[in-house]
Amino acid sequence: MDIEVTFPNMTSTLQISGCAFGVKPPGWSYPMHHHHLFEILYCFSGEAVQLLGTNERTLRSGDWMLIKSGVRHRTENRSDAPYAFFNIHFDVDDPSLRKRLTVANYRVLARADAAAAGLPEIVRRVERLMAAKLANDAKGMSTNPAALAIDPLHKLELQAAILLIVTALAEHRTRSAPESRKPRLSVASLLETDTAHAIEERLRCMAAADTDESIARIAHDLHLSRSQFTKLFTKVYGIPPRQYVSELVVNRAKRLLVTTNRSIEAIAMELGFHSVSHFSRQFRRWTGVSPMQYRPKHE
Repeated sequence: MDIEVTFPNMTSTLQISGCAFGVKPPGWSYPMHHHHLFEILYCFSGEAVQLLGTNERTLRSGDWMLIKSGVRHRTENRSDAPYAFFNIHFDVDDPSLRKRLTVANYRVLARADAAAAGLPEIVRRVERLMAAKLANDAKGMSTNPAALAIDPLHKLELQAAILLIVTALAEHRTRSAPESRKPRLSVASLLETDTAHAIEERLRCMAAADTDESIARIAHDLHLSRSQFTKLFTKVYGIPPRQYVSELVVNRAKRLLVTTNRSIEAIAMELGFHSVSHFSRQFRRWTGVSPMQYRPKHE
């Protein structure tokens, strides 16, 4: 029997930027930002809250997160322990792989799923590579991550490990039914993405009470009609700007009700409502319960 199996010719590019380990103290945060690379975050120990648009996800020890390029996000260590992490910024030019990676704005791979995919062993390979280079290179003790010199063979080893990590996360995203059933958004250009993020940054500073007036002002400042403004923002974020502001406000209200002992009146004023009754009606419409009912009861 004469059998021959030939794989297709393959030419693709992997760009890696900002690949680093870090440990950050309690109270540390990284400001809201975006970039045109994909980002992978791995939590070694402790935990950190990732804020992505109006969503919050907590990464705990052993969890992974893949963030799509262009998505604005912020990291906060709200715990009382240090947060240790490994992150990778990367891009690929293979169209089919990019399609898999852009199914959703982000995806979390929990510790158990990551272990089943073999990611802990891949991370150990990267750790061993880093430890070996630090031991052999006195410059590796610099606080500048770029100071760690890597020879061509170890560079290939690091690239191979990162490709395996990307593969595991891409497979997880493809298998996840809830995200894949979401309606697809049309692809925004880099200019549209940057403009939408500039809009989002200003929307975050808005009070709930003056949404319409503020949206009109922002659109005017950016030389956009109201319809252009709404269409562009919805193209990038998936929801209209008014709905986005509502989600920001209700999420902030929930956080203040749960994590502070401020009065309902003080919270209403901070969120821009003209009265407690207005805030209570709106909160009940959003959540189905009143602010007082939502607030935890301490025995």
